[in-house]
Amino acid sequence: MTSSDHVAGREQETARAHAVPRADADGPPPWVAVCGTPVAVVQGSWSGRRGVGSDDVCPRCREQAPA
Repeated sequence: MTSSDHVAGREQETARAHAVPRADADGPPPWVAVCGTPVAVVQGSWSGRRGVGSDDVCPRCREQAPA
C-alpha cells in the first residue's frame, strides 16, 4: 500500500498519530490502525502534518505504512 492508501487517525487518550487504511476510514467507526490500535478520529492524509508530520507518530504504523 502507498501513503495515499492511508489516512491519519488519532487515539483519543494520547493523540498519537496512526495510519488507517483509507477503505476502512471511508466506512463507519470503529476504525483500527494498521498496527491494531483503535482510533477515535480519522482526519487528513497519512503523509501530511496529521500523520507522519505529527509530533507523536506510532512507530509500528510508520513502518507498516511508509509515507
